[in-house]
Amino acid sequence: MDILSKLRILFWGLVIGIWGLFMYQYMNEDMSILKRFTIGKNPFSAKAGPRPALKRYPIPAPFIQPQPGGAAPQRPASPAQPESSLGLIRNEGDIKDIVSTPLIPEHSADEKTVIAKAMGEESYPKAPGGFAMKVTEHFVVYEEGPEVSQELYETMESLHGNIMLDLVAFSPWTRDKKVYIYYLQTGESFRRLTGRPAWSGGTASLSERKIYVYKSDEAFGILAHELTHIYFDSFFPASNPSPLWLSEGIATYIQSERGFSTPNWLAQNLKLLEGGSGFKLADLVRIENMHGADEDNVRLWYAQSYSVVRFLMKLKAGNAFYIFCKSLREGKPAHQALFQAYGVPYNKLISLEYAWRYDLKTGKISGVNR
Repeated sequence: MDILSKLRILFWGLVIGIWGLFMYQYMNEDMSILKRFTIGKNPFSAKAGPRPALKRYPIPAPFIQPQPGGAAPQRPASPAQPESSLGLIRNEGDIKDIVSTPLIPEHSADEKTVIAKAMGEESYPKAPGGFAMKVTEHFVVYEEGPEVSQELYETMESLHGNIMLDLVAFSPWTRDKKVYIYYLQTGESFRRLTGRPAWSGGTASLSERKIYVYKSDEAFGILAHELTHIYFDSFFPASNPSPLWLSEGIATYIQSERGFSTPNWLAQNLKLLEGGSGFKLADLVRIENMHGADEDNVRLWYAQSYSVVRFLMKLKAGNAFYIFCKSLREGKPAHQALFQAYGVPYNKLISLEYAWRYDLKTGKISGVNR
């Protein structure tokens, strides 16, 4: 073996040794942080069934630094649920009531599967009595009153443009098909038109691409959230609808980041996640409904889904998130889709969980401003 070959072996030996030392220090730092995390078990794993009252589950205990003077830290009390709080009443077909914060209604797999079946040719529905109608580039807007205000339809088109910054690859049909927006002036007229209950702040039909809302501070937050469901869930076929965590996580992300309507419960629950609360990621991605979960757990689940989706969208430039979703659409398991889109070290859900937890506290991986 000549001297040049020996030098090459020595050089690559040094490179591998330095890389190994770096990885040891990096993983040692990660593991020292993760030792402080307290991750809750899946509170939604029990099968839903008839029960006399809503079953309540304990919230995963957050890691909270002791307060000066030895006082026991207190978890922020949940606000009493108002009459118009966000809930979900299951009705005929795929029509869902959308209500005000603090909660957001989930959309079932049955609802999502009908989206792909409703993309044929269509004629625009006539305006109800007392409504004006305006066809814009991406919407048919029906507003109660003598005309559709310029502010309303321009805001809708602006909202669509913001959403497409993230979802254009998932819903190319929006170039040809429109979404129907029914905008009412009061809750009374909304209930008179739709027949929905008094607590309902809006109604959405994913298959018909219709959203009914009435004028309120939360109207455009509802529109952003529900438009995301229509745009994103249509990417998945009827045989393999979008996973619930991904669908609700991206809807909450778009609502907050693009619709500028952050739910009032989100910040508090993100703080709990930073402190170590939350669900194991393997449990989070398996949840298919939230039957039997109390309000605190539902909010925490939504916040964690939002946070994980935000991390995936910021983790890698380019179309990595699209590739991840495309692989899920093709029926690949989550860990395989993750590795195909993001590569090493994201070959297991536990690897994603470690990285997300670390980034949640430091922002060093995704670069998200804290």
